[in-house]
Amino acid sequence: MIATSSSDANLARVKTLGVSDGINYRTYPNWEKKLLELTGGKGVDITIDVAGGDGLNKSVLATKAAGVIAHVGFLTGQTTQLQLMPLIFRQTAIRGIAVAPRKSFDRMNPFLDRHGIKPVIDKVYAFEEAV
Repeated sequence: MIATSSSDANLARVKTLGVSDGINYRTYPNWEKKLLELTGGKGVDITIDVAGGDGLNKSVLATKAAGVIAHVGFLTGQTTQLQLMPLIFRQTAIRGIAVAPRKSFDRMNPFLDRHGIKPVIDKVYAFEEAV
C-alpha cells in the first residue's frame, strides 16, 4: 500500500499502520511518477481518489493497466478535463463511491465486532469542540 499526503508526519504515522511507502505530494508534485518508480513502472491495482479535480488524471497514470480507481471525493474540485488517451490505453475503470445508507452502517457494525476490527482513532474531541 502506498499513501499520499502533504504531511511527512502523517506519512510516518500511516507507515506504523502498515503502509509500505508514502509520497508527499508537495515534495513530489508529480507524485504519480514517484509512484510508478516505486512499483517498477506498473502502477497500483486500486487507487482511492479523494481529491478529484485535475488529480484524477494523475490517478489514471498511477493505476496499473486494467486497474480500478475508486473515486470517493472532490477535495480539489468536482470537475476536470479528463485525458482520455491514458484512460483508454490503460483500460482504467473509474467507480464512483457514495456514502452508504444507514442500513449498511447498521449491518457493518456487527461485522466489525465479530471480526475484532477496531478503527484507528487519532484524536478524540469533546462535544463542545464540535463546529
